[in-house]
Amino acid sequence: MNGAGHRAQDGDETELLAARLRRIGAVAWPSFFAAAVASVVFFAVVDPMELADITWPHLAISREFGYSIGFFMFWVCTFSSSAFTALLLSARDKRASRQRK
Repeated sequence: MNGAGHRAQDGDETELLAARLRRIGAVAWPSFFAAAVASVVFFAVVDPMELADITWPHLAISREFGYSIGFFMFWVCTFSSSAFTALLLSARDKRASRQRK
């Protein structure tokens, strides 16, 4: 392969990597923000110490650890929702691009 063809291939790979990073950012950032908002709203009503006493009375869990567990649980939920939406959108985009060709 000549130098120009190799550079074009490198450009395509760089573009694909940039597209993947944009997709990851488009999933991770909104899910992080939504998890933060959900945590604030949830823990404004629920005390993690009381929740720990109800759910795991045999474990000693600090308030901060309860907040952390709650945030990461919300983040898993919102991340999976955003990732599923991105998956559905990418399938639609691939199907539409095949139909145009």
